[in-house]
Amino acid sequence: MTQIVNTEAVVLKAMKYRETSTIASFYTKQFGKVSGIVKGARRAKSKYGSALQPMSYVALVLYKKDNRDLQTVSQCDLIKSFRHLSEDIEKMAIGMSMIELTANVAHEEEENPPLFSLLVGSLQAVNDATKSVANLLYHFELRLATVLGFQPRFDDCISCRSPVAQEHNAEGGVTYHLGRGGPLCANCSAVPGPLKRLSMRNLRILKDIAACDTIDRVLEIEVDYRAKEEINGVLWDYLRHHVSGMRSLKSHHVFSQILDAS
Repeated sequence: MTQIVNTEAVVLKAMKYRETSTIASFYTKQFGKVSGIVKGARRAKSKYGSALQPMSYVALVLYKKDNRDLQTVSQCDLIKSFRHLSEDIEKMAIGMSMIELTANVAHEEEENPPLFSLLVGSLQAVNDATKSVANLLYHFELRLATVLGFQPRFDDCISCRSPVAQEHNAEGGVTYHLGRGGPLCANCSAVPGPLKRLSMRNLRILKDIAACDTIDRVLEIEVDYRAKEEINGVLWDYLRHHVSGMRSLKSHHVFSQILDAS
């Protein structure tokens, strides 16, 4: 049975199909990840314009049929283009990282409204930011882990619950347990599992970002180059450990190159 359905969506990816059409992948508010064919999208007088560009926030009309991998898109209207994302290479790399991560973790036609809201809100925040843009990727990754059910911790020892901060000075480091999602104190550092070394300063930065209740507070946190490199690696390893089949991100490589050049 075919239904005509309306839903909001973010364009994750688009590719050419035959002479005039496009196949696009969307993350939708009502149906999760959906792929659809957009007939005539590449004609000279196409009505779609920039609506099918990755990271666009759109209103979709689908001819949706159950148990079909490829749906038919009859309408795709731009709600927001987040135009500043395409004008700044760092913003573009961060926005693309967000949609690639979403594509990686989302299952076909599995509704997840909190994930949709997180994606749209994060793209808007990156679009509007005037400083500390990289912080928004870390904030997105932390919130993503929480939405998916494996929220990381950055305060007490994940094994014995003793305060980790009291054991280390500012120059010291801490062992972070990727599997259990938290730091280990000196007495528990031999706990087996996938471990990552993290400076005490960067543990505090991650704790502060995770605790932020507004985007403005996220943007106020100072993160220098060396901290960005370590935080980026820890968060990526954490997500990769918890998400089965996590693929490397093309945009992540671009983001890493930007960090190297900064």
